[in-house]
Amino acid sequence: MNSGRLLVSACVILTLVVFAMGIGVVQTGAHAPEERITKSAKPPQASPSPNKKNSMLFAQLPDGRLMGVYQRTIAGVQEMDARYSTDDGYTWSDAGTLFRLPKKQVYDRKREPWAFENILLDRDGELHIFFTLLYVVGEGKGLHDMRYDVWHVRSTDERKNWKVPNPVWQQGYAGDMLSVIQLRSGRIVLPLSILTPRSWSNPGTGFDAFTFMGNFSSRVTYSDDDGETWRLSPNEFKEATPYIGADGGIEPTVLQLKDDRVWMLIRTQWGRYFETFSKDGSSWSALRPTHILSSDSPAALVRLKDGRIVMLWNECLRYPYAQGGRHVLHAAISEDDAKTWRGYREVDRDPEAKEPHPRDGDYGVAYTIPAVTKNQKIIFSSNRFGPNGQAGDSADWWFVVVHADPEWLYATQQEDDFSTDLKGWSSFGTKGVQLTASSEKPSAQVLQIEKPQSDWPGAAVWNFPMGRKGVLNLRLFLKPGFGGVRIGLTDHFSVPFEDLDGIYNLYSLEIMPNGKLAAGSLEPGQWHNLQFAWDCDKEEARVLSDGHQLAVLHQTRDTLGLNYLRLVSTADPVDEAGLLVKSVDVDVSQSWK
Repeated sequence: MNSGRLLVSACVILTLVVFAMGIGVVQTGAHAPEERITKSAKPPQASPSPNKKNSMLFAQLPDGRLMGVYQRTIAGVQEMDARYSTDDGYTWSDAGTLFRLPKKQVYDRKREPWAFENILLDRDGELHIFFTLLYVVGEGKGLHDMRYDVWHVRSTDERKNWKVPNPVWQQGYAGDMLSVIQLRSGRIVLPLSILTPRSWSNPGTGFDAFTFMGNFSSRVTYSDDDGETWRLSPNEFKEATPYIGADGGIEPTVLQLKDDRVWMLIRTQWGRYFETFSKDGSSWSALRPTHILSSDSPAALVRLKDGRIVMLWNECLRYPYAQGGRHVLHAAISEDDAKTWRGYREVDRDPEAKEPHPRDGDYGVAYTIPAVTKNQKIIFSSNRFGPNGQAGDSADWWFVVVHADPEWLYATQQEDDFSTDLKGWSSFGTKGVQLTASSEKPSAQVLQIEKPQSDWPGAAVWNFPMGRKGVLNLRLFLKPGFGGVRIGLTDHFSVPFEDLDGIYNLYSLEIMPNGKLAAGSLEPGQWHNLQFAWDCDKEEARVLSDGHQLAVLHQTRDTLGLNYLRLVSTADPVDEAGLLVKSVDVDVSQSWK
């Protein structure tokens, strides 16, 4: 169900209707000064983690050091350790022990009782560490006999000493804790997702009896005395699910806005997040859907020192696992307190997506808990899996540290001439997608897309900065005997091999065999400059070929903007000729003027 717990403690386990909500809208008027976009803003990169098998969570300390906290077991004793970095997490000190956890009886020797979940550095510079404690009741069969109590440990004397663990919530099965914040009032807010007794045969009473509200609900617990005691908010967050047996509203993430309200995003199975607001972290508004498209995966929110907000999430749809998948992790940035966003760029990708999915356990890139470094960079741990990797097999998974520069999210132009590799593209689960030598210049490379086998698709997907207005150029060559292609522009990631993209694309240009179109044609055997100029406000995209208008495409649905190009072979049954792409470039600067 969730990779965070499976990785840390190795434990058990679409619609595209757009609602008129305020959060998440990309507006042309949202402007970021161009001086922010500098050549020094490099794309995200991963560096080796000093703890390959232990996920680190990070806290920027007042003295300038970055603290990396992690859990490990030595001689059967679980302990919390830390390393320190003075260069934003690229190099680290030796490990030092913070404290040891008390021994607890656990029902399965393969599992350890304490699972490290999250950390909070409070306004006094003290560190709060949150755990779940595993045990079973009754016969120990199924999730309802499994207990994950929530516990808390706090440091004193500037993290020199540690209090004994104290309970936060002891009422059943608590899901992953992906967010904890301290409000300006001093109150600590810890959102939870909690297993309920609901089922299709026992849906509940009142309105709940007419639908299914999911196996889980989200709740909030809070403390006004630095974690000594905790209270549970009266609000229960639940939402009707799209199918029987779904988890429901789970794994909430919170952030305090500038007007002191607390904003919560909740993972659902509807292909988008739901949200709720609170003035104090205790009493909350009713849930409502957002514009933020997502697979069935949690979000992460973090505020930079200058007030901007960065969101990390899986903007992925229509794939069986996690109802959209976790093949790529996206990031966006907001300057107006989560009213508008820009970026929507891939910051992390599953390097093993080229292999068939694991048969058991979680996989992909998700469950991100980011921190902000002293130099205003984003840092987080990320999962990596081997070819046969699964979350329960420690031999096949490990962690890296991902570094991301928020300024990179302000880029308005992107290009690829295929001079190096296809790292910027996704083509897993397909055949016939490769780089080949250019006939014009043998030392140069071009992208080739064919469909060599009838039972394998041929397709490639490319992410670019999101914009409501923009221009995308393709230098395209249709080989004689070419069997057809669909060129799609859309607002989310879906796997290259999905066969519903033609329905869900914002704009699709269908080029039939031998270059025929609904109106006009592209001559095979020669290079064409194909241009897409879109305007989401006008809900249309003009397609030009070598400067002449080829088609006007009408937008299929409402959207925040475009950020994906899809090239999909439509040949039936095969296309051994295919097409070539010499270059692609995009410019969305019109969206931010």
